[in-house]
Amino acid sequence: MKGLLKFITCGITCGSVDDGKSTLIGHILYDSKLLYADQEKALELDSKVGSRSGKIDYSLLLDGLMAEREQGITIDVAYRYFTTDHRSFIVADTPGHEEYTRNMAVGASFADLAVILVDASQGVLVQTRRHARICRLMGIRHFVFAVNKMDLVGYSEDVFNKIKVQIAELAQTHSLSNIQVIPLSATEGDNVTIKSKNIAWYQGPALLEYLENVDTSSSALEKGFYMPVQRVSRPDRTFRGFQGQIESGTIRVGDVIKSLPSYEKASVKSILYTNRNVEEAHAGEPVTITLDREVASVATRKSRRHFCGWMTSRFR
Repeated sequence: MKGLLKFITCGITCGSVDDGKSTLIGHILYDSKLLYADQEKALELDSKVGSRSGKIDYSLLLDGLMAEREQGITIDVAYRYFTTDHRSFIVADTPGHEEYTRNMAVGASFADLAVILVDASQGVLVQTRRHARICRLMGIRHFVFAVNKMDLVGYSEDVFNKIKVQIAELAQTHSLSNIQVIPLSATEGDNVTIKSKNIAWYQGPALLEYLENVDTSSSALEKGFYMPVQRVSRPDRTFRGFQGQIESGTIRVGDVIKSLPSYEKASVKSILYTNRNVEEAHAGEPVTITLDREVASVATRKSRRHFCGWMTSRFR
């Protein structure tokens, strides 16, 4: 069996209708027989009062909040662990709506691979680009662009090829590498766990097959300190701390770090680990870092609302 794969699902939204991230993961769990009998029965019963006219609504397996079910969107980050005969997985199903971008960034901070969904009827949109950029900033080096809802465009190869061109332009703009583009339908199950006869012109693997075999070991070779900032702590006017989990390397008091995307530099004034001050901290530890000066990318109102930034010691 191959090693553990941690991946994130993200993408764009169109009005109040989601692009199918929760549906996609739910379909994988359902088709792979990874549900208990009572979970499967509850899913079937809940789907009868859902938005698919009695058909199974696979998104209900991931969208647990009442507001998510009422609005048909993902708000919180839902983590699921599952295993197949070939690999174990941890997936973070993240929201696509702009106002929940910060939640999406938190989910991206733990992942080795990103599955970015693109609505086949819409193509690459602004939020698609935003999510790809955040994933790249978070250090993700492997991407799957899942062109979803192919059933709504008649499984058209021409539509898929046009979207592939848009994805190639996006990849060049944000320096994305290790890209796989897969046409699929999360609701109908086409190319989700097995190859679909409806998309016979596509010669690549189904999504689950690709995830079971992709090698992301190069993602673990990052060097130097970096930490996604998940929260700015300000209990009073005298203290401003940047909180997050260190993803790579070691940080020490006095080190010079750089914040992204502003590329401003500052020195580490103090490091708090739980309720005590420490001189250094290492990868995997949740910390609060204070700096000797303010840095715009992690201090502005807009950054606090959407994406708090990224700290690194790799000046490149």
